[in-house]
Order: sequence, then C-alpha cells, then structure tokens
Amino acid sequence: MTAPPAAGQLPRPSTPRRRSEDAVNAASAQPPAIESPRLLLRALGPGDEARLQAVFDAAPDWHAALGRPADPGAAAAEVGAAAASPGRAIAAVTLRETGEDVGAVGWWGEKPEPGIALLGMLLIVPAHRRAGLAREALAALEARLAEGGTRELRTAFPRRLLPLHPLVTALGFREMSIAEHQKLGMAGAGTSIWSKRLAAG
Repeated sequence: MTAPPAAGQLPRPSTPRRRSEDAVNAASAQPPAIESPRLLLRALGPGDEARLQAVFDAAPDWHAALGRPADPGAAAAEVGAAAASPGRAIAAVTLRETGEDVGAVGWWGEKPEPGIALLGMLLIVPAHRRAGLAREALAALEARLAEGGTRELRTAFPRRLLPLHPLVTALGFREMSIAEHQKLGMAGAGTSIWSKRLAAG
C-alpha cells in the first residue's frame, strides 16, 4: 500500500527509468549472499519460482522423505511465504565455480523468539550429495545467523519421519524432550523438535 500524494503534489508517473530504479532498490533490499568456499546462498524472491522449482524437481526423494507427493506449486508457495513473512528466507544453494543450483535452504530468523532461528529446509539434489555440501551450506548459514545475534537454531518435523532423525543428528542437532516441548507450550507427541547452539560470531 502506498500513501496518497500530499496536497498539491501529483503522483510520479511510472516511467521506464523509474521502474529501473525501483528494480535496483528492490535488489539492494535483498540481504547479501552467504558465502562459503564452494557455495553461494542467495535469497530468492518473487520471479525466482522456476529456479527453486527446478531444484525441487531434481530431488523427487525429498517429497517422499517428507511423506507427501511432489507439488508443482511448492516453489511458488515457499517464495511467497518468505516474501510475506519478515525474517523468513528461502535461498538457492549454488556452486560458486559453475553457477549451478544444487540445493535450497530455508530459515526463519527470530522464530519463535529473539535469539532463536528455525531451519525449515536443507536440500541438496541427489547428484551432488555425499560431498559435504549440506554441512557446508548449514555452517555458512549458522555463521551468518550468529553474527546477527542468533544463539540457537531449531528445526522440527513430524516424529514419524524416522529417516530424518539420523540426518539432523549428524548435522549437530539434539532432539528436545517431550518435557521441553511442554515448557514451550507444545504438546510434542507428534512433532520432533531439534536444537543446536550456535557459537557467538
């Protein structure tokens, strides 16, 4: 929503130059890319849906691991949710050497409270797995979050998704107990919540 023009002031016409300036301003509002030795993590926004969907389509087992069918609208939903939610982001995981998108990572800062961030997604396409890229991407994200004051990273998923348990354990997360769930005001029976302390930046 834009404010109405002040009395006696005409709205600025939409010219090609103004549209160009608006595009530059929108790009500059994006957070800087997160870098690691092999990777770039750059936040995606409206217009990047096809790029993210290509990553999802290259990893059909990702949908199976989450216990749901492949969704051709998944990327649009992720990008839209990130754009509409302050602190939430979805980024492509891109090889610096080739510019190829090999995965995606999604997170939500200051969620559920200041100093805590929620990891919603960490995906590497099958052709590039077993090369340590997921660990590298996560370490780079953790460093950026810690620099901003985040002290703890959490992730959560249905407890029944047992194949995910050893994966998040290998990434350094600890499963929170049912009692800890209840202290957070959550029933906890069907949801597995995992936590990881971050080193101060």
